[in-house]
Amino acid sequence: MLALLVCVALMATALWTQFPVYADGVVIATGIFRIGLHHGVNSLSAASLRYAGQVRFFMADFLEHRAEIAVDDAGAWRVEREAVRLQAGPFITLTEAEGAVARWPVTLSPAFVVREGGNFFAVGGLFFTVEQAEQGLPLLAQAGLHGQVRGQMFLTTDSFFSQAEAEVLRERLSAVGLESRLFFDGNFRVAAGRARDASELNLWRERLATTIPEVAWSTVSPDSQRLEVIRHDGRQLFVFANLPRRALRVEIVQGQDAAMSIEGRMHRGIFEFAVNSAHRMLVIGIMDVDDYLKGVVPREMPASWPLEALKAQAVVARTYAYANRNRHAADGFDLCTLSTCCQAYGGVAWEHPNSNRAVDETRGVIIFFNGRPASTFYHSDSGGHTESVENVWGGSPQPFLVGTSDPFPALAGSTHTSWHTEITQQAIQNIVRHNRGDVGTVLSISIARRFSSGRVAELVIAGTRGTVTYTRQQARLFDGTPGLFALRSTMYNVSANTAPLFVHNGQSVHRVATLQNAHMATASGQHVLPVREQHVVEGGMGSRVINAVPTSFVFSGSGWGHGVGMSQWGARGMAERAHTFRDILLHYYRGVDLITLVY
Repeated sequence: MLALLVCVALMATALWTQFPVYADGVVIATGIFRIGLHHGVNSLSAASLRYAGQVRFFMADFLEHRAEIAVDDAGAWRVEREAVRLQAGPFITLTEAEGAVARWPVTLSPAFVVREGGNFFAVGGLFFTVEQAEQGLPLLAQAGLHGQVRGQMFLTTDSFFSQAEAEVLRERLSAVGLESRLFFDGNFRVAAGRARDASELNLWRERLATTIPEVAWSTVSPDSQRLEVIRHDGRQLFVFANLPRRALRVEIVQGQDAAMSIEGRMHRGIFEFAVNSAHRMLVIGIMDVDDYLKGVVPREMPASWPLEALKAQAVVARTYAYANRNRHAADGFDLCTLSTCCQAYGGVAWEHPNSNRAVDETRGVIIFFNGRPASTFYHSDSGGHTESVENVWGGSPQPFLVGTSDPFPALAGSTHTSWHTEITQQAIQNIVRHNRGDVGTVLSISIARRFSSGRVAELVIAGTRGTVTYTRQQARLFDGTPGLFALRSTMYNVSANTAPLFVHNGQSVHRVATLQNAHMATASGQHVLPVREQHVVEGGMGSRVINAVPTSFVFSGSGWGHGVGMSQWGARGMAERAHTFRDILLHYYRGVDLITLVY
């Protein structure tokens, strides 16, 4: 069992001890995280890399054993998955090939340049079969390009080679005009030929047998999980075989920058490439947790805010990372870069000296509760009172996530201290239809119950066809309709707007905005006016129908977010009043321990 040295900070007392530290049942023994940079809907057809220096491509297995494939200083590379494609050419110069790429039809993207022998080709499209690719040839012709189908079948040497031996064989093939490339499947081989079918491949086999008879060749069948690494000048650096539990990675060897550009965004660390089940490129950043946090903290809190507030945010974000490690284990990484799922991560472009300092000066500090990293929820503005976690998402109460009075956001001048949102009658009807039913024309919206914090616990919407009740966060973000109904918090009041209505109270005439919760006087006393679309008023001049249907509803509230855990505006308010990051964290997370991991 792995042990880890930690500094346990209990309030103001610091103790050093040695014991196993767990996060969701896994021993915390490393500060390295796998961050999903491109995955799911954000996955790629191909990945582009840039680095002004020397990089190393290598294979890593599940035990982190490494095998170097290539060291290169081309400055820019593409990682492509193998596929049947279209090609135009040959062209004599790189410039000509790049011109063809510029004319390439958008529907057949992506397009790039490949150099084979002394010629250049514009290559593009992604197809599973030759027949599919042939349907794209007329589009190339319309763009003024003479196209051909580029097959996916090829031959590789049977024997294993060192990289140097493989390059010698490639030079022999090049000398007789035969294109080849480096192939890596755990060993170095030479790949030659590129065919659309078996008959074309046999022609290549015959040419190779005549040229170099002492070398045996085997057929390599199509595999859309294989990867090709191509330099910006079109040279194919190598082909990486689809190997179980082994991955292609790239790292910086030498250069001025400590970060590499992936798809135009700079990141620190090592990068891993794979093809997912949807045949899209998955890119994972393998980085030190603090390098990750330097791209998170300024995304979650303005870097211009006080240092102690930034330190609190750094500790909360670090704790969140450890507590949620393996959240995306099924996808091959720990955390994603989206704030709606994990934490917002912006890479090196978002780093700032202030937030970097906050991360560095809290290195290793995380929040512990009951022997494991705490669930450090946080939000923008508590609205004056944080909320107990069970009142937001249900489940069991957590002693460290309890609601508490919080005047600090307002003291910091929060921009969310007071807000108003007006929602039309039609929009409310749409919301209800998307969320458990149809109440018809909405006649009233009322708050049936509040939590002790003042937040809405139950919201009742009554209409001509019935009534529906929403609880907890449903009263802020209804299921499936965040675009229609996305209130900043559940700390609010609600009122209705109707057509102009004037009432005489016996002494004067005044305007009322709504008949909701209004009272009427009858011979038997005062009564609450029932909820109806219309009311008929009898008077000395006859009867009159009053339309009581609200035209809109106004929500007036305070705060932003779910209200659980640390308020970021509150952290700013506390920091501006000379509170340390420890004071801030112990105010919002009650009864926790602050420990320092040594990694």
